[in-house]
Amino acid sequence: MLVKNIDYSLYLVTDRSLVPEGKTFLGQIERSLEGGATLVQLREKDTETGPFIDFAIKVKELTRKHGVPLIINDRLDVALAVDADGVHIGQDDMPLIQARKMLGPNKIIGVSCNNAEEAAIAVRDGADYLGIGAVWFTATKSNIKKPMEIEGVKELLKTLEKTPIPTVAIGGINSENVCRLIEGSYTGNLHINGVAVVSAIMAADDAKAATEELGQLIHNSFKKIGVNNDKPNDNVLDFAVQAAKNVKATTPMVHHITNYVVINDNANATLSVGASPIMSTNPEELEELAAVNGAMLLNMGTLNNLDTMFRAAKANAKNKNPVILDPVGCGATTFRKEMVRRFLTECDITVLKGNGAEILSIAGLGGKARGVDSVGQAEENIMIEAVKKVANDYGCIVGLTGPIDYVSDGKHVIAIENGDKYLPLITGSGCMVSSVVSCFTAANRDNYLLATVAAILTVTVASEVAAKREYVNGPGTFRSALIDELYNLTNSPEKLKEHARIRVLC
Repeated sequence: MLVKNIDYSLYLVTDRSLVPEGKTFLGQIERSLEGGATLVQLREKDTETGPFIDFAIKVKELTRKHGVPLIINDRLDVALAVDADGVHIGQDDMPLIQARKMLGPNKIIGVSCNNAEEAAIAVRDGADYLGIGAVWFTATKSNIKKPMEIEGVKELLKTLEKTPIPTVAIGGINSENVCRLIEGSYTGNLHINGVAVVSAIMAADDAKAATEELGQLIHNSFKKIGVNNDKPNDNVLDFAVQAAKNVKATTPMVHHITNYVVINDNANATLSVGASPIMSTNPEELEELAAVNGAMLLNMGTLNNLDTMFRAAKANAKNKNPVILDPVGCGATTFRKEMVRRFLTECDITVLKGNGAEILSIAGLGGKARGVDSVGQAEENIMIEAVKKVANDYGCIVGLTGPIDYVSDGKHVIAIENGDKYLPLITGSGCMVSSVVSCFTAANRDNYLLATVAAILTVTVASEVAAKREYVNGPGTFRSALIDELYNLTNSPEKLKEHARIRVLC
């Protein structure tokens, strides 16, 4: 199971019994979201199914508004009923393997763990994150095992160093001890990815202020242990420069199942940025390739190898390789609409990279398609809504390419305004972008959002530099120059900063 690109840093777990007099349950949640909560778990241990679903629908409206995932505690039936983003299960709840079968590959599943054995089983069975605890005794649970305390969290993290997975500590955490926990549990190689907080927020007189204070403390402690958890605008260009260097340094293999028209250009673009392409559609070698692969690119241009494509996606997800889907012409025919739906619901897609018409069509926001070309214009707010919606609906990064490119993880949106007029005039330029995205995600697995931004920025800046060559007089000469400049730019990636025109929209 691929680790999804989720911000676990400040995880709110709800408890209606803690809401202060004069405050409301939904009000406390909304104020916490306004203060920066990055994930919400709705926990209703003693609530009947009907009222639980009603609560979940109302909470989901709030989390969607703020671009934050909603997790349901324990109750898979409720999660399915409201199409929540995932569930959190304990050691005595439904087994993880069965929960995954019911929820599918795109939902988040967290598992409570108190020791190394429980953690190892959860990792083996495909958990997306581990809830570690209880760290300290807490008033919200009376039947917890012996508290782990900071040293216990650290010892458990050490057992995960060879199989890292996001971890969230829970139990008695507040503004007075959160820094000691984050800094004290750091192993030198692995740190907790966040903290789950209940009473420190739900019982607060000002839930927004309490959340903001915790968020700043968490941010400061991550900084102390060398973890960069700044917002995208603080480090996007530095990340892009380093991302290009990482591709050259690691030379990842990128397995393509792509359309026949662009296969040569895809391979050349992959080589130019420093990765190694393989263009196999042979089902006999899928498992072996996935075991050594860096990323998997699936391109829907020529849909002649569907069974192989689905098998390749699942084999690579099993090996924790990023899977990139280019939904070429997905709005053009009923068949293509059904295929993209299947890819997004049956497979664990890491990045969905399409043009405006394709992403708008998937979002249900009026995209129009003529063959594989994007047609018409849409206001920026519609583009932002589309990329955020699709990212949240399918748990992936979304890259929408066009005159302005938009990239989102469901919460943040980054706009890229680079790109030359010749770029859309060569066949498969969008497919080439998808190849470069695959290369960058393969070599930069710590942040798929910024890796995707870096890849698109690299292609669009290279296109501008290529078009300025003296001998470039049209699309034909531009095509060759673009391959050259992809090579040159990724050998001197600091030049990205000279040309980049990026806006962090949220």
